[in-house]
Amino acid sequence: MNKRYRLGEIEEAVSEMEELIDTQDDIAEIDDDFQIVVSGWSVYVESLNLTLRQGVACIWDTEAGLFMPDFDVTIVYEGNIETQEWLYYEQDGMVVTLGNWLNGRLSCEQIEQLWCELIIPENNDNSEV
Repeated sequence: MNKRYRLGEIEEAVSEMEELIDTQDDIAEIDDDFQIVVSGWSVYVESLNLTLRQGVACIWDTEAGLFMPDFDVTIVYEGNIETQEWLYYEQDGMVVTLGNWLNGRLSCEQIEQLWCELIIPENNDNSEV
């Protein structure tokens, strides 16, 4: 299931979507003491051919013997996330992260107005047709 939004509206829209609660997360990066767990849903910005995902950076807790959440991140991928490694991540929201990745080529106001598509994997779509 895909839905179109302006990038400046997407984070609020996502926070209100109950159907995303059951979306299975993925691991974007892992090593012995650090991993990034990312949302199963993604946001594709066609005009830039970039995909954004939100996630949580987790640090290994030796006492607990498991990864513990440390801080929220937004991750930038080029094109299709299925075939690409991530390009950049930052501890910020989608608009600011994308603005920093673009290194000032677009203002925050311009980024907020970009059309994007919320992509929810079919196997997680609980809606009725």
